Amino acid sequence: MNLRIITPHGIKFEGEVSRIQFPAATGLMEILDGHAPLIAAVREGEAMLDDNLIDIGGGVLKVENNNVTIVCE
Repeated sequence: MNLRIITPHGIKFEGEVSRIQFPAATGLMEILDGHAPLIAAVREGEAMLDDNLIDIGGGVLKVENNNVTIVCE
């Protein structure tokens, strides 16, 4: 699936991943390839993209048509 992480300073990450794990408002969430459409609140913390960690700020995640967009601080 295609992932874009967008911050006020520009695009922090853009590329293909098979798994995204992130801190959501309700706890830790994981998105896998082919996930159903979803909108979720994102908390500040570390997101795991496949086997790589990346720091993200609070924001919103959207999943649609195998495209994931995270807009965060």
